[in-house]
Amino acid sequence: MIPRVLVVAGLDPSGGAGLAADLEALAAVRARGWAVATALTAQGPRGARGVAPTTEAFLRLQIDALLEGRERPRAVKTGMLGTAGLARALAARLGEPPLARVPLVVDPVLLASSGAPLLDAGEASPGEALAPLLARARLATPNLPELAALTGLEVADDEAAVRAARMLPARAVLVKGGHRGGAPVDLLVEGRRVTRFTGRRRAGTARGTGCRLASAIAGLLAGGASLEEAVRGGKRVVERYLDRVR
Repeated sequence: MIPRVLVVAGLDPSGGAGLAADLEALAAVRARGWAVATALTAQGPRGARGVAPTTEAFLRLQIDALLEGRERPRAVKTGMLGTAGLARALAARLGEPPLARVPLVVDPVLLASSGAPLLDAGEASPGEALAPLLARARLATPNLPELAALTGLEVADDEAAVRAARMLPARAVLVKGGHRGGAPVDLLVEGRRVTRFTGRRRAGTARGTGCRLASAIAGLLAGGASLEEAVRGGKRVVERYLDRVR
């Protein structure tokens, strides 16, 4: 049976990121997605122009409607959440049956590629706003700016990034190294264990790589892969995507 993944993220009408990219990445690892929208965004070639978050009640209604049948997701992936209230509401729903024991991959999306904010944390810090969700996560996948924003620490080198990753309440953290110069190195931090994944840098930039990576990892976890296998497989999906869009 093809594994099902519940994806909770924003809708990017361009298809470059968000739910459309998530579903594409899941298909690449032979998984299927259920797409729950946290927000509508107005985005195009020149970046994000506006965000309209859904309500906490409607977020829950979307999830509950999908669970009315017999099929159950074997993993959950979150991306853009829009507001601290939506993050709290989602964390609460994921703590209830039948989702309480399903592996969760959290991509802590804070900014659009254009720099537009995608999480309104209110009076809280980003780390505080996402803490209940991160505490439920099997894996969090921050890039370096996101890791710095979540922890309040500078992450100028790998040692600092590992220290910051260990501050997050997730069971494991994949620190994406694409924002650093040179060959991109991702760090999978699982307690005292650190696994390095070195990639090849391509010229230019591409949107939605973080969405695709986290979704592919979730799809592979849903299919029974180990965490390290899922990370390696997810990176291959992103590499093929980058080679295709260049």
